[in-house]
Formats: sequence, C-alpha cells, structure tokens
Amino acid sequence: MTIEAGIFTNLKPQNSKLITFGFQKKDNFFEYTTNIPETNFAVIIIVNATGEVTGKIIDTDYHAEYTNFRVENNLGSFAASIKEKYVALLQNIAKNCFSYAPTTTGAKWLVPANPNYFDLEKAFSENETIIWKQTTHIKENDVVYLYVTAPVSAIIYKCLVVKVNQSYPYRDKNIAMKYVMHIHLMTKYDKQAYTLETLKKYGVTSVRGPRYVPDTLGALLK
Repeated sequence: MTIEAGIFTNLKPQNSKLITFGFQKKDNFFEYTTNIPETNFAVIIIVNATGEVTGKIIDTDYHAEYTNFRVENNLGSFAASIKEKYVALLQNIAKNCFSYAPTTTGAKWLVPANPNYFDLEKAFSENETIIWKQTTHIKENDVVYLYVTAPVSAIIYKCLVVKVNQSYPYRDKNIAMKYVMHIHLMTKYDKQAYTLETLKKYGVTSVRGPRYVPDTLGALLK
C-alpha cells in the first residue's frame, strides 16, 4: 500500500475545501504545489476525478523526482525526515479537505448514549473523531448509530468506526472502561427524525445496550 492510500482510504475530497486549501483546478483533477522548508524539494499533490490522491517530491536543483523516502525499511535520517514532513502534509490535507465516505462498511450497531454522562454535541463540535467505550464485537469500518437516551430518546449520530481495541483504563461513578474505539461523525440527524416511537415500528422497543440494527431499520437510516 502506498503512503497516500494508507492515509486517504475511505475518504472523499470536498472540492470547495481543496480550492480553499490552495489546490488549483486543472482539466479533470486538482493540483497542489508547495515547498518543504529548508530543503530544495517541492511537493506536488494530485487529486484526480475519482478522488484518488497521488504525490511526488521534486529535487528542484536537479529537476528530478526524489523517491528515497518511499523505501519501506532502513531509511536514512534525511529520507526519514522528508517522509515525516510529507506524511504530515498529507494528513493536513486529509483533515481539511476530505470527509469520510467508505466504499464498504461492516455491521451496523445501535449504541445508547446517556446525555447525563457525556455531552456528545460538545465533543463532536470540537473534533469529528472521538473515543467511545469499546463494546461487544464492533470492528473497524462498522457503522455505529448513537441513540441518545431520555429526555432525547432518538438516534442523533451516525458514526464510522475507524479504530478499535485501544487500551484506555478508566473508571468513575458512571462508567468503567478497559478499551475504547475511535468513531468518526458521518451524519447528525434531526431529533425528530428517528425517535423511539419511530424505532418501535421497526422492532426496536428499547436501547439499553449495544445491538445490531434490524435490516429494515438499517435501510431506512441509510
């Protein structure tokens, strides 16, 4: 897997954000060029019409492509430094110009969230990716629908599971955790869209713990 594929898998470019970041619209792709500080290297990043990201580093002194940073093992200190700066640039582009849009997803889960214990609205306003208690057998690329309990009593958030089984020993008067997962906000629903009364029509009479989403409800939420 390339460096670019490892960062941009399951991500979709937002064209307006690419322009704001500094990308130039070409015939059927976007191009971004910048320099690596304190070097004679220039970086060119291309986002094509299908959203695929490619990049290259050019040695401006010799007008040749520099590829040593792509060596899998035994990087020298200079090549390692260039790779670190290149990866940081890609991660910044991913954060500012792309959104999660997985081509495939796994199982769909309905997970309760008590608003008295945790302020999800505040958490997601600060960061679209948050940690959440690891439960049952949820895996990466599963979809989690967070059901906010009373007084809301509705599904409010659709999230993609991007990392699982992260050690996080924690205990307070409300919750005990050994592991957490990282979930990324994909959609926020109106509070009246998927209330408990609506869920009951699809066989969900209560949400006391994590459970699979019934197929009929999953089709509605999708």
